[in-house]
Amino acid sequence: MLPQRKRPPVSAAASARRLSGGQAVVEGIRREGVRHVFCVPGESYLAALDAFYDTPEITLIVNRQEGGAAFMAEAYGKATRHVGVLFVTRGPGATNASIGVHAADQDSTPLVLFVGQVPRAFRGREAFQEMDYGRFFGGMAKWVVELQRVEEIPGAVHRAFHLARSGRPGPVVVVLPEDVLTDEAELTFPPPRALSPPHPDPVAVGQWIEALNAAQRPAMIVGGGIQYARARRELVAFSERFQAPVLTGFRRMDAFPNGHPHYLGNLGLGKSPAQDVVREADLVVALGTRLPEMTTADYTLPTPGQRLIHIDIHGPEIGKVFPAELGLVADARLALQAALEHPPPPPNETRAAWIRGHRETFERYTELKPRAVRGVPMERVMADLNAALPADAILTVDAGNFSGWIHRYRSYEAEDSFLGPTLGSMGYGLPSAIGAKLAHPERVVVGNCGDGGFLMTLQELATAVQHGVNVIQLVYNNGSFGTIRMHQERDFPGRTVGTDLQNPDFAALATSFGALGLRATEPDEFRPALEQALAADRPAVIEVTTDLEAITTTATLSELRAQR
Repeated sequence: MLPQRKRPPVSAAASARRLSGGQAVVEGIRREGVRHVFCVPGESYLAALDAFYDTPEITLIVNRQEGGAAFMAEAYGKATRHVGVLFVTRGPGATNASIGVHAADQDSTPLVLFVGQVPRAFRGREAFQEMDYGRFFGGMAKWVVELQRVEEIPGAVHRAFHLARSGRPGPVVVVLPEDVLTDEAELTFPPPRALSPPHPDPVAVGQWIEALNAAQRPAMIVGGGIQYARARRELVAFSERFQAPVLTGFRRMDAFPNGHPHYLGNLGLGKSPAQDVVREADLVVALGTRLPEMTTADYTLPTPGQRLIHIDIHGPEIGKVFPAELGLVADARLALQAALEHPPPPPNETRAAWIRGHRETFERYTELKPRAVRGVPMERVMADLNAALPADAILTVDAGNFSGWIHRYRSYEAEDSFLGPTLGSMGYGLPSAIGAKLAHPERVVVGNCGDGGFLMTLQELATAVQHGVNVIQLVYNNGSFGTIRMHQERDFPGRTVGTDLQNPDFAALATSFGALGLRATEPDEFRPALEQALAADRPAVIEVTTDLEAITTTATLSELRAQR
């Protein structure tokens, strides 16, 4: 169930109004309570763009490239748990934006993409920038619709938002032929639609609790379904009431307070103590997760023969990758509320000791132990971030090995305090930080990128400066596409090719955009730079020199090379 936020008053029985197609699209968006729209302007949807001029309730964020705009809209949807909205032009604009649609699909993020299209009479002739969007987006969007009449717009926009946020959230694509946007008609709009999430079967809930009470070593794996249902409080109550330890799925660390004694870690890239918890469990409860590859260690966890209960709002997810002995189709919050009506079991000291043991292992695993490396050790960066940032600060990450330190050494206590692409796409870090800051302007937002990822979407720094979005962006500079270099050294030791980078002066580059540009090349330089960025009244970029040799939180490049 999505959170209820204040929306502009909308009459459920509004009288018909004569509007152009462009005006109708924007009016439909306004009625959905949208506050921010991301775009790169294009002539194919000029009539819709013009309609924003008369809609001051919506802030139009002008991006520099459609891929950055798409990441920004996706992150905004993830940070607010409402629908992110994006406008791009036809052809090149749509293909650039497809990376954000893919991210929304794999991350289960509500997103509506509006795409311009050639006039209806030109379709099928390979007109300028013409594309078949049904074929292009069909495999990664929940719905792709190309409108043919202006009268279709109110209903289509309404349905697009409903589909994007209902069930397993995801992306929807609405295609707008140029001449449909300029046509006019007398239009009425459907009333706002309230979501009615699925309630759990009481009998199945009873079976779930019975199995849980009988287990000696149960483990709960939770994912984005907890976050979108706003079920964190219920999850904590359930964990305490039924003595059930919790593991979070890949890049869902903030789904459960990490300082809680029942939190046993995050399942993600590389080996971790959290994986041992799952292996030892005699019952695995997957709640609000589709059990993707990264969470399940390449689909090896749970192990064959382990008991599995799978609870998800989207029925097709149950049994898709692992057979479950019990499946519940339900909203995570409603499932937990129903479970909490059952009486607690007697205290189980065997289970309590097992939980304590793994919690102690987790605490040792997350204890910061800086290594002697060149430049600024990532452990020192994390120690300074933990000391200087407020508990509700939001961290966003790009793809890259640097993110391993942010996964391992930051304790996520507040809701919606971490954003990262589960599809592992580079270029996400800066746009997602801007999207998160627009969603939560009162909170500190720190983006994290490697040098390679930052160079993919750094143009969005101009967007942050123009719109006064004061994010702090950290750029870890080791002169390499580090993740790929790691794989090279493991599989083809000593044969480095295609992974070295010659980088610009990132601090000077940030300054040229109008942001605050800072640099840390030694361990003691990072904390003062961070404090300066926190006090700044503009976006800030801190270039952090790191050592390529320290390639992961547990291994060096030399060690990987020697293992071959």
